[in-house]
Amino acid sequence: MEDDEDNKIIIKDIQFGFRRFRAPAKRIYGNRNVFLLDVPPNPIASWLSFWIPQLVRSWLQRLLPEWFLPTTVILKERNPNKADSYENEIDTYLHLRSLQGTHIPRLFGEVAVSDPHAQRYQISKRPTPAILLENVEGVSLHNLPIKELGNDQLLNQLQYIYDLLTKNGVLHGDPRLHNFLRVDQRVVAIDFELSEPLVGDITNEEELETLKGDIKRRTGEGAPIRQPPCQTSTLPQRRPLALTTPAPLCGGRPAGCAKD
Repeated sequence: MEDDEDNKIIIKDIQFGFRRFRAPAKRIYGNRNVFLLDVPPNPIASWLSFWIPQLVRSWLQRLLPEWFLPTTVILKERNPNKADSYENEIDTYLHLRSLQGTHIPRLFGEVAVSDPHAQRYQISKRPTPAILLENVEGVSLHNLPIKELGNDQLLNQLQYIYDLLTKNGVLHGDPRLHNFLRVDQRVVAIDFELSEPLVGDITNEEELETLKGDIKRRTGEGAPIRQPPCQTSTLPQRRPLALTTPAPLCGGRPAGCAKD
């Protein structure tokens, strides 16, 4: 049974670039730092979308993403006990920018979050850093019906997404069926907290075989294979993800970041 606290609607104060708004949020995925956020309507974006040309609108969306957010997004707050994973995930999304919106969720930017209710019980009143991600409407491979999970088409799609990660020099780092979504006729990878650069003898093939083994176990085609524990890497010691020099998320520095 789910904790009642997990189903509770929480009001969040969001500072994203030049925009500040309050929005209801609900915890998802069983993680207390991940929320489904309902973004309030923005009349400015509606007006601009109606009056300005598509080319100019696309340029503005890249420059000022805070004014062109969809109605629902994923809010992922930094876990104070896993600050390195938070920074690592941002770097990975920036490095995989060419895959955003198709094979991985789109990263809209970094924000500062205030939770008035929670801050009443905290000594520090400083906002919590967080990222806003695209809410990909799909089904995790963990929840797919057995018939769909075991077909060759899905296995080929899973192979393709790992080929793309390999081509871009990234190891996903958390090969669990929960972290891959079936969306129409493609697979979307999510959750890059444990991602690493592909260096030395580390390959994506081992992760892919882990997923295939779990699929066989679920479909009754193979012996039970225990899945890697959540948020735990059995790979060699992590190396900093320094794949490329990341571009700022919005403006001269990440949008919504408060100065220390």
